[in-house]
Amino acid sequence: MIKFIVSLLCFSLFILSGGCTGIRHAQQAGQSIHDSGTGISGLAPAGTNLYLAVHDVLGFEDGPRLSLVRTYPDRPPAFTVLTVDDWLDSGGRSSDLESVCVLPSRPDEFIAAESGYWKGSQGRLFHFRIDYNAGKAVVLGVSRLPFLVDNDPDHVGDQFEGLICLENSPDQVILLLGERGGSVSYPSGVIRWGVLDLRRHSLSFSEQGLHGIVVHAPGSWKNRDSKRDISDMYLHPDGSLWASACEDPGDAGPFRSLVYRLGSVRKDSEQPVLLAKKPEILLDVSGFKIEALSSPSVSAPLSTMSIGTDDEIYGGVWRSVH
Repeated sequence: MIKFIVSLLCFSLFILSGGCTGIRHAQQAGQSIHDSGTGISGLAPAGTNLYLAVHDVLGFEDGPRLSLVRTYPDRPPAFTVLTVDDWLDSGGRSSDLESVCVLPSRPDEFIAAESGYWKGSQGRLFHFRIDYNAGKAVVLGVSRLPFLVDNDPDHVGDQFEGLICLENSPDQVILLLGERGGSVSYPSGVIRWGVLDLRRHSLSFSEQGLHGIVVHAPGSWKNRDSKRDISDMYLHPDGSLWASACEDPGDAGPFRSLVYRLGSVRKDSEQPVLLAKKPEILLDVSGFKIEALSSPSVSAPLSTMSIGTDDEIYGGVWRSVH
């Protein structure tokens, strides 16, 4: 099993005094990410030892939605909140961002996705460019997720928590969307795929892509009916597709997470995902809810992957694992 590399610290709401004094942070609307306790819902590489993180702050809540995480070999990671001046949508600022991917041939451009629709609203994909000097994310366009099953106070519908960007042409990407599962609507995870036009900001699906393929996380679970088969996805440079899965019994936990090899990916808009016959478990950890997977950190030479957690009332952590 993969072991945690514990030299890099967390950011959390409930942390002992002085426990994260090494974390540098920037303020947005008078609140820092260190003080907010916001967990990490998605990660994407943004440079050497640099990641873009998304946070699942709801539309009516103040708090960081996007931040940069810079890692070091000899001190804790630094979190810097990015501001967004204009979300380019009448629905306003993001609500419940759960995943993010970098555009393959545009290293400073990203796609971030909300989890789904809420009473017929939201369900957005934001295409943006990072202005590193200004500490801002500039939204370039907004697209819509497929509207399959709505969410409301009495019903859990689509909950997309994994996102992969595959280059299809200079102005198009194949998007893999990971439905988490663990609900009445979706007892198991589902991967769907479509083509996003970066000029028109339109997302189209074939019948097969919209139907998708069902994913079952491996391992033994205390409550198989409520396990979330996909809480994020990560595409390795060799084409292997990894996913995290988790159990979330409530805001106080106890949480449990897996990282497993889901299958492989090819640049084929008709059938881009090939599931592994026997998924391989690489990490099985209790006490943390992994919701973000990304590339390894150069600052931790033995690492093979990075993870981020959203541990609800406990905040979240970034770690390199191996």
